[in-house]
Amino acid sequence: MLRLCNPFILQQIRTKTFRKTPTKAYLRKLEWVGQQKALGNDVQKPDPQQETKFFKILGNMKVYKSVSPGSTHRRHGTKFHLHKGSCIQRLSVGKRSTGGRNNTGRITVRHRGGGHKKRIRFVDFHRLSPVGQQVVRFEYDPNRSAELCLMRNLATNEFSYIIRPVGVEIGQILYSYRQGIQSEDGQEISKAKLIQPGNCLLIRDIPVGTRVHCLGLKADGPAQLVRSAGTSAQIVAMNETHAQVRLSSQEVRMISIDACATIGSVANEHHKLRVWGKAGARRRKGIRPAVRGIAMSPVDHPHGGGSKSKGGKAPRSVWGWKTKGPKTVRRKRWFIVTPRWRAKMN
Repeated sequence: MLRLCNPFILQQIRTKTFRKTPTKAYLRKLEWVGQQKALGNDVQKPDPQQETKFFKILGNMKVYKSVSPGSTHRRHGTKFHLHKGSCIQRLSVGKRSTGGRNNTGRITVRHRGGGHKKRIRFVDFHRLSPVGQQVVRFEYDPNRSAELCLMRNLATNEFSYIIRPVGVEIGQILYSYRQGIQSEDGQEISKAKLIQPGNCLLIRDIPVGTRVHCLGLKADGPAQLVRSAGTSAQIVAMNETHAQVRLSSQEVRMISIDACATIGSVANEHHKLRVWGKAGARRRKGIRPAVRGIAMSPVDHPHGGGSKSKGGKAPRSVWGWKTKGPKTVRRKRWFIVTPRWRAKMN
């Protein structure tokens, strides 16, 4: 399992991981549930509360009431559908925090440090198994904005994780046709069964105009594009070797038709409506404060020192580079049909 991981991820693996010990109240609840099941009683989960003293549910958003300064504007998507336990241990590994520092101890990425401990989930971006896989449950992933589906292989009963698409329900069976579309009992598979949310196909087998996500860039490579919450891409044209795909940034690029793509959009589309509410919520994510350059000394930033106004000078980064306006890509890339800056001008 670890051999298939990115070498950058392997450098962050913690040697030890610690699991939270269950509380006494949780153990008493488990004992009561066991007693009820032994008596033959059906133990049903209570419906989630729609409104309490501290929050209320509006559609798919959980909006907190103004009972403290930190909860005045706080809101995020509901998570009643997610699994409340931990992830599968053999499909995850502890992540070692770097604090934004490299192997010599120097800060290479600013505004990082602290935060809650995380576990890296091994997500199956290849989808090579042609056997059907059943959705067991939905899970939270602290390393990405999207949510995960725990899948069970119907042939081997092995578990794996995939990015959760919109419209997929628990118990549904998803298929991967990356090895080719094989007929069932000598009959061709209908397009309606192929083009279902969550199915993985080659781009050559997907009709033009279909919304897809988890796009690959190589014939045998993993999914690398369109993996964030609420994102999707659209296939706009196709020829014998490449397809033109419009990404969420409105950029149109050429992708090999032998690469993989998953039908549908990524779930958790309400992630963009989240309001953190207070600085501590960002600190728990491992994000440290950012200081404006104009508030620094001249030795720390080109904008520092003197009066507040810096009129007549081009905005620059902390390293002295021009940060607004100049192009960052120096060469033309043949696979970019319409760059994002041109698409946004139209």
